[in-house]
Amino acid sequence: MIAFIVELLASGSLARVMAGLLLLLGGVVFAVCALALSFSDLREHRLPNRIIYPWAGVAVGLLIPAALLLGQPLVALRALAAALIWGTAFLVVRMISPRALGMGDVKLAVVLGLYAGLLGWATVLVAVVLSFLLGGLVSAALLISGRATAKTTVPFGPFLLLGTALALTLSGGISLG
Repeated sequence: MIAFIVELLASGSLARVMAGLLLLLGGVVFAVCALALSFSDLREHRLPNRIIYPWAGVAVGLLIPAALLLGQPLVALRALAAALIWGTAFLVVRMISPRALGMGDVKLAVVLGLYAGLLGWATVLVAVVLSFLLGGLVSAALLISGRATAKTTVPFGPFLLLGTALALTLSGGISLG
């Protein structure tokens, strides 16, 4: 993704440079919000609305126009669809098993779906898989080391954020498929 943004910024086309700037700013906002939310979730087991809601608005305001500047309205729709699908899937899990996910995780999934969906369905899938894989590995390590029990609550937000950040970083840029 970083190479894609650099390519946009160096393109010489006003629309592509603007899209690159919006994506770069979106990445900076992702990093700042991810750090704040991770610390909060690790410390308090909460993902505060005062961070997630504004982030969602800023993400829509940066990512959707970036896709449109690149002449890709279907990419913008895919990002919105991914946000809706990931958020809805987490909401269903939350309704079936309230202890499995918090509502903060559900709301965070919407924002992360927007980012990953912009880059393609494969990026969404990788983000979800990496999030669960990382969360599972750390939870297993905590159990094996005796630092946690089967009843210990492990915050999932940091793993959602890290898994998605890795998926975004590994992605080559906006996929048209």
